[in-house]
Amino acid sequence: MKTFKAFILGLVGASSVAGAEVEMKYYSSAGDVFEVQAPADWQQNANSDYLSISSPDGSVSITATAYSKNGGSLEEFAEYRFSSVQDFYTPQTAVRSIESGVLREYEGVWPGESAPTYYVVAAVEVGAAFVSITVVTDRKDYGENKPMYIKIFETIKVNS
Repeated sequence: MKTFKAFILGLVGASSVAGAEVEMKYYSSAGDVFEVQAPADWQQNANSDYLSISSPDGSVSITATAYSKNGGSLEEFAEYRFSSVQDFYTPQTAVRSIESGVLREYEGVWPGESAPTYYVVAAVEVGAAFVSITVVTDRKDYGENKPMYIKIFETIKVNS
């Protein structure tokens, strides 16, 4: 059975887990400010400013950064975060609610790149912080693994 599962995952791609049960684990940000759950076999990339995780083949990346609320609202934070994306990407969906926040999907070609990417941004309110988390992949992978990505967005927890 293990060999069969490995074969199936090989067919759909290392980052695509379409329908398969994926083992998840928490990854901590620099300074242990917050954690987010993602597939256990992904690689955390060293960075002192934000959390960065990539799929084993490098085709999917997740980045996240926490910001102090300082009296702002989630709507203001989300609008600021979404507006910074629109210079490079075209919105593919309206802003929609997820647990503790909102998300919006974009697609476009990042400067210096030749292939389009699917760029999904979530703005989440957790405790005394806002967290911006993004998934960068392609449209096909996001469509096949959307429930997993939504789960990732909804697992952010701020450490005390």
